[in-house]
Amino acid sequence: MVGETLASPGEGRRGLRIYLAGGIALRSAAGETIGERAFAGRQARRLFVRLAATHEAVPQAELADDLWDADWPPAWAVALRALISKLRATLGAAGAPNAISMSNGAYELVLPPDAWLDLDAAADAIHRAESARTRHEPSVACGWALAARAIASRPLLPGEDAEWIDRLRRRLDDIRLRALECLAEVWIDQGDTALAARDAAEAIAIDPYRERSHRLLIRAHLAAGDRGAAAEAFAACRRILEAELGVSPSAETIALIAGARGSPDGAPTGTPNAG
Repeated sequence: MVGETLASPGEGRRGLRIYLAGGIALRSAAGETIGERAFAGRQARRLFVRLAATHEAVPQAELADDLWDADWPPAWAVALRALISKLRATLGAAGAPNAISMSNGAYELVLPPDAWLDLDAAADAIHRAESARTRHEPSVACGWALAARAIASRPLLPGEDAEWIDRLRRRLDDIRLRALECLAEVWIDQGDTALAARDAAEAIAIDPYRERSHRLLIRAHLAAGDRGAAAEAFAACRRILEAELGVSPSAETIALIAGARGSPDGAPTGTPNAG
């Protein structure tokens, strides 16, 4: 079952496949792959990712500002059209010659109905994973979470900077974090505490202030019977929250560790709460 769910959304389709994270690539319905070198330089790559990931028309002026910042060439509109023409030729080689349209001074990439885009696939996969987890279907949740993490862990336009690129990277980081938390939950349920601790720790590295990830690490150590490691994980959580945010761990986190030893905040000892 897990092997089946590892297939990304649209995996069985024969349409155009677009990869943006981990290096730009296109795969045609015929199975031909067009690599990043076909995108004629960094500006064309940057422009393609902007159009592919935006899902709406982008005004020419915004695209020019992104490509040339304050140093627009005198014939910037001509230069932009030349880049668009090259992208159309590349998409045409992949079987989508009319994917880029222009209307009211804005360009838009409209993909065929059977196309697949990795960023969208990652978002769909984490939604499916979390839904399966809610339905208590661990194998299905595991497969989709692994697919989401695989895509979201890949770098997007390394070396490039822009506010819209940062937004895309934050979106991928959020998907990766949620996938790691989903996997940690699955590993704990299945008794694989080492994997659970590994993925919880990786989630904490992405967002040190996310208490849920800290609780997952504590739960993984408690499930393994390592109360010392659980206490250390709780202490690290408290240090980060108090030093950086000026707050204490929540009652839920304190209750979780209280069963392993007397709570440092005076909470009574009792049975650890698995929630």
